[in-house]
Amino acid sequence: MATVEHDAAPAIDAEQVLAYLKAHPGFLSAHPELLETLELQHAAGSAVSLIERQVEVLRGRSQRLEDRMTQLLENARDNERRATNVHRLARTLIRAPTLAAAILGLQTCMRDDFGIDEAWVGVTPGLLKRSDIEGLQRLDADGPIARQFDDLLRTKLIECGPLSEARAKLLFPKAAERPQSAAIVPLERDKNLGMLVLASRDPQRFVPRQGKVFLEMTAELVAAAVRAKLVS
Repeated sequence: MATVEHDAAPAIDAEQVLAYLKAHPGFLSAHPELLETLELQHAAGSAVSLIERQVEVLRGRSQRLEDRMTQLLENARDNERRATNVHRLARTLIRAPTLAAAILGLQTCMRDDFGIDEAWVGVTPGLLKRSDIEGLQRLDADGPIARQFDDLLRTKLIECGPLSEARAKLLFPKAAERPQSAAIVPLERDKNLGMLVLASRDPQRFVPRQGKVFLEMTAELVAAAVRAKLVS
C-alpha cells in the first residue's frame, strides 16, 4: 500500500513572528492567556512573565520621563532666576548716580546674585582720568595690566578659564582669597572701551568652553553704564 507523504509545514522564523505581531498589534489582547505563559529572562537570572516585563519597561520609561521633566523644570527655574538677576543688575547700573556707585553696584550684584566673588573693570586711558575708584583702573598701554592681557586687548575675544596667580594679584590685590578662575570680556569691541573681569575662588566656575551669552549681556550692561557715567 502506497504511503501518503504530507508536505512538512514551513518553518517560521523570528522575523516573521515579529512582522506578524507588528501587523496585528491586537493579537495578544485577543489571546491574553499567552501573556501569562510567555517568559522572559530577567537580569537577575529568574524568569518573568511578559506582563511583568512590560510593567518593568513602562516603569523605567515613566521614571526617565519624570527625570527629564524635573530637569526641564529646574532649567526653567534657573533661567527665570538668572533673568531676574540680570534685570536687577541692569537697574542697579542705570540708577547708580556716579561711576564709583556703578562699579560698587556691579560688584555687589555679582557677589550676591550670581555667586561671583570679584568684579573688575579696565577702561582705555583716554576716557578714564581718575584712579581712585576701587575695582576700576586705566589700561595704560605701557602698564602691567595691558602687558598681562595683551592678547585679549588685541583679539577682543572672551577668555574663560584658570586665573594665574600673577594676574589675580594684579587685578585683585586686596582679595581675602585668591580667585582661581575668571572670565575676561572685552567692552565695546568696536570702540575698544576696555575690559571686564569676573573672577571666582572656584576653579571650575569659569571654564574655556562655557556659554558666553551671560558674559556678553553683562559686558553690554557694564559698558553702557560706564560710558554714560564717563560722559555725564
